[in-house]
Order: sequence, then C-alpha cells, then structure tokens
Amino acid sequence: MTKPSEPAASRGGLDIAREWANLPPDHLEIALKALGPQLERDHEYRMKVIQLKYEFAGAKQTHTLYLVGLVAGFVISVGMLIGAVIVGSNDQPWLAAMLSGPSVLALTTVFVLRRSDTAQSRAVARSQQLALDAAAQAPPPSPVVDPTAGAV
Repeated sequence: MTKPSEPAASRGGLDIAREWANLPPDHLEIALKALGPQLERDHEYRMKVIQLKYEFAGAKQTHTLYLVGLVAGFVISVGMLIGAVIVGSNDQPWLAAMLSGPSVLALTTVFVLRRSDTAQSRAVARSQQLALDAAAQAPPPSPVVDPTAGAV
C-alpha cells in the first residue's frame, strides 16, 4: 500500500488497482459511479485546453499574416513613390503618374486592409489608360542642345 498523504495522481495504476481489489463489491460499485463523472470532467477540461491552444495558434498566425501584409504594403507603397520620383525626374511623367496615382492606393488597400473594391480597380484602370493615352499623344522630347557645343 502507498502512503495516505501521497496524491492518487502520482501513484501508479497498478497500486490503485491493488487497493481497489481489497474493497468489497458494494464499495467498488460506488467508487466506479463516482469516478465516471470525474473522468468526464477531466476529459472536458483537457479538450478545452487543446481547443484553446489551437485557437491561440490560429490567432497568432492571423496576427502574423496581417503584420506581414502591413509591412509589404508599406514597402510597395514607398517603392512605388520612390520609383515615381525617379522616372518623373527622367522626363517620363506618364510613368510617374502610373506609379504615384490610384495604383498606390489600390495596392496598399489590398496588402494592408486585405480587401479590393471594384470602384477602386476601375479608377486604377482608368488612370492608367489616361496616362498611356497622354504618353501616346505627347510629342517626343526635343534633344537637349548644349550651348557650349561647337564653341572654340
């Protein structure tokens, strides 16, 4: 037999079975009836703990996904704006308009907010078409004449 001060959870199953073998059948029946609800409560508790672990893991994964989207949206927006400044300073305003127009807002909305509006998509398509039309109608840039060329 084990010490009475030792909790039942720390004792082995064989020790508990030996103790129960010494009980009369009436006592054993009462003990089994009392043990059933306790086992159900223990099972429900373990299942709830497992469920909470999975919910926490899912929430953590969702948070990571949104954080990555936020960073990606920021990087893309800043990259497009920097690209617009660079191509705008190289006499390509139509390309700068495409990079800094509604397309920046549309991509940022997709990456950061994780949604896409049809009206916003139409606005991006319209602005890009206008920029392409303006680029096709614009006269080719005139060559830069160096005033010191040909001077002796």
